[in-house]
Amino acid sequence: MNEFETKTLETLAYELPDEILKYRMCGDLAGAEAAIDRWLDRPVAEGLKARLVLEKEFLAHLPKQFPYTKQQAIALFQDLIPDFGVADLERLDRAGYAEWVFLNGEKHYIHNLVRNVLRVDEEIVKRMGEADSEKEERVLLKATIADVKEKGRISERFRLRTSIRLEDGLFRPGMKVKVHLPIPAELHQISDVKILAHSEGNVTIDQPDSLYRAICFEDTLQENREFFVEYEYTVTSVYHDFSGEDFLKAENSLIRDETAHSLYTAEQYPHIRFSPYLKALAAQIVGDEKEPLAIARKIYDYITAKVKYSYMREYFLIEEIPQYCARNLRGDCGVQALLFITLCRICGVPAKWQSGLYAIPGSVGPHDWAMFYVEPYGWLYADPSFGGSAYRDGDEARRSFYFGNLDPFRMVANNAFQQPFASPKRFLPIDPYDNQIGEIESEESGFGSREVVTEQEMIWNEIL
Repeated sequence: MNEFETKTLETLAYELPDEILKYRMCGDLAGAEAAIDRWLDRPVAEGLKARLVLEKEFLAHLPKQFPYTKQQAIALFQDLIPDFGVADLERLDRAGYAEWVFLNGEKHYIHNLVRNVLRVDEEIVKRMGEADSEKEERVLLKATIADVKEKGRISERFRLRTSIRLEDGLFRPGMKVKVHLPIPAELHQISDVKILAHSEGNVTIDQPDSLYRAICFEDTLQENREFFVEYEYTVTSVYHDFSGEDFLKAENSLIRDETAHSLYTAEQYPHIRFSPYLKALAAQIVGDEKEPLAIARKIYDYITAKVKYSYMREYFLIEEIPQYCARNLRGDCGVQALLFITLCRICGVPAKWQSGLYAIPGSVGPHDWAMFYVEPYGWLYADPSFGGSAYRDGDEARRSFYFGNLDPFRMVANNAFQQPFASPKRFLPIDPYDNQIGEIESEESGFGSREVVTEQEMIWNEIL
């Protein structure tokens, strides 16, 4: 994504003409697109024209993210629970667990509907006959957290292999492609990164300390092959105990790192915006508190206690992510992290984005969290979604750990939000805001998340 396209994303903050919004809200996407074409011929600001072009991309993605009619959604659940019916879906609607939009005059439900419900609705889980027992992952996290607390610092070494390829139906012999796969950046907790193997082609590897690090391949394909990279890295987790009030009242001057203060207390459009509602919410949460560490903790406690975890539509389809989270009290890891970052910045506490992969034996997948800066500690971590999971489990020790600390199971490729690729893209990325699973584009078009096949695998890890 080049510099101009990155700036174009900021126009998502522009309000659309009412005519277009009316068509979109009632699910008349063809009507909305026709209205966009009319407005592109009118004497409006160039920024609004850029916003209108992005809206066309929005309309093209929307049906793919909400593919299921009411009857199709019920049928999905009946594969798991034979007696699931209309009343069950209506109950999930009222509870806010079944996200939908209107398309062509009827409700269409989100593609990850079943996965969402199984995460948050106890009644459905019980009807499936699943035991309410502690998962292996939770056992691993508890043991690892105990180890970090006891030793004060632990390091683990990981070897991962990640890959991406086109869905077979989209491949054409002779097509030229450009591929970006995320790789670890040597910043903060990540060190000693080694690229062990990768696919052939014209290869560019970003600098080790890139904020948005990737390996880029350019090639002409005669067959539909995967692009892969295999690498090793070390993660070091350092423990900070903020359980006592004395720590929350430590000397926390924000003046010592002026770069952190100037870059990471500012708005960043289109998402990190200091809206009237978010400013009012921040004031309500923080009250008269003046100490930056205590401010960040109050924001973290609010999000972990009040926001329900929910798998989301693609982030490109949410026009103001933190505002969405605060208004609806729902969101996945990145949505919660962006709300934390925005509220911290409103209160003058520097905060920024980290993301990449959460990698444990047997399971590797995308994950996002936040960092915030206070003296005398420097940059610290906050993972609201992991903290919220602990809160729902009644595990206050685990919830407290994820304020200020992280487990070592993180491959960090992105140390900032909404950055350009060092090797620019021509088309809108799968995720315009960070790179966790990879990107492919041809000379003619980009490809969406449901048009590529990605894999992430942990080969081995060891405690150092």
